[in-house]
Amino acid sequence: MAGWTVKRLLDWTRDYLAQKGASSPRREAEELLAHLLDTRRLDLYLDLQRPLTREELERFKALVKRRTRGEPIQYITGRQGFWKHEFLVKPGVLIPRPESEILVQAVLEGLKGREAPIILDVGTGTGCLIVSILADLPGARGIALDIDPGALALTRINASRIKVAERLHLVQGDLLGPFKRESFDAIVSNPPYIAAEEWDTLPGEVRLHEPQKALQGGEKGLYYISRLVAHGWEYLKPGGLIVIEMGWKQKEKVKVLFKGKPYTDIGFLTDLGGRNRAVKARRV
Repeated sequence: MAGWTVKRLLDWTRDYLAQKGASSPRREAEELLAHLLDTRRLDLYLDLQRPLTREELERFKALVKRRTRGEPIQYITGRQGFWKHEFLVKPGVLIPRPESEILVQAVLEGLKGREAPIILDVGTGTGCLIVSILADLPGARGIALDIDPGALALTRINASRIKVAERLHLVQGDLLGPFKRESFDAIVSNPPYIAAEEWDTLPGEVRLHEPQKALQGGEKGLYYISRLVAHGWEYLKPGGLIVIEMGWKQKEKVKVLFKGKPYTDIGFLTDLGGRNRAVKARRV
């Protein structure tokens, strides 16, 4: 075990993870070692010749084993970057994805000119959407809704870390039931939208480790989206904004859901890969 420095361990772990099929083996090696040493990835390169103790090597070996078994690295390190911040994550709560950042951008742009807006985040999870929005809108207030008390507890922690907790109210419940009508300037949601019939095609890292209840959206993946579209306008102030994440193949089906409803300015948002990732609209 002698002679294991930061550099040697990074190089060995990179090669090992690459052999196991990791898509970003160097980055993952850095994240695991930075987590072990409680430092930043960049700081690893400031002390490449630092030797590791036997106890550190044993703990690192356990982390690498968890990763090679398919456990998401975010659950191992307990952290995930999103928008401008780092969010704490834990098993049982959906991991924030960079694709979801377009929802934050859409809400921030859509609320320009509104003073002290009130924003509802349906299915908040880690709180990444509403916390990011509140951090960029100091005059706004938010409500984070989730059916899972564990997710709400995590949202509370993230809101406190990012210093928006005093402007965020947490509510346990399902969709829009707990609220009064015409209450919000904006509703944002990343609901479950994976079709039940597509579940078995997901990567094992997602299917076996992330919460099914936060991903699976029933037949055709539209159960939650259809309910939000059907009733969301009732809870929006006139001109209020709704932004919902969706599957990239669901555009035409989602477009149909808006027909006959009192919405205007309906549009679809694309992610960096050019795929339709969200829909936005305003109440008439």
